[in-house]
Amino acid sequence: MKHIPNALSISRVPLSIALLFLTKAPVVFLIVYAIAGTTDILDGFLARRFHWESESGAKIDGFADIGFMLALLGIVFGVMRGVLHFELYLIAGVAVVAALKIVNLCFTKKKFKQWSTMHTLANKYTAVPFYFIVPYCVWFQTVPNALIMVFLAIVLLANLEETWILARMKAYDTDMKSIFHLKKQTDK
Repeated sequence: MKHIPNALSISRVPLSIALLFLTKAPVVFLIVYAIAGTTDILDGFLARRFHWESESGAKIDGFADIGFMLALLGIVFGVMRGVLHFELYLIAGVAVVAALKIVNLCFTKKKFKQWSTMHTLANKYTAVPFYFIVPYCVWFQTVPNALIMVFLAIVLLANLEETWILARMKAYDTDMKSIFHLKKQTDK
């Protein structure tokens, strides 16, 4: 039973890949998308609720999250490229955010000797609007550019917070909630 959260996280990988091929079938896309999103919510909930948390589970979840986000970015910026119109500033914004995410991942590997992503509150909450933007783009075959710019600014701030935490953190904690919790850790 304790492996259910990991199985849910791992299932997000094939579901994410399937989404790349479902953009021409919006109803099926939304069903698979809802299932993938549900696995993202349930894995952490079940792990915390039944005390099934593990370091490997947190890593699996982090990499499944990255895979899911990459698939979604691939859908919006790759698969639907011929259908959707993007401004150069949107592409640049996504590139900056993706580059910072990669820097944080490499920073974690160098400083803490592990590949991992943090589950800060800001990182978790930035996923919420993203989960609504992608289905909107697929369903209506358009991109709300202003909304995406606001979203990218929020994601950039969340990633900058993660960078700040990583730079200040003495011992790695994938579940560090925010910079305010970091202060409590260093005050001990």
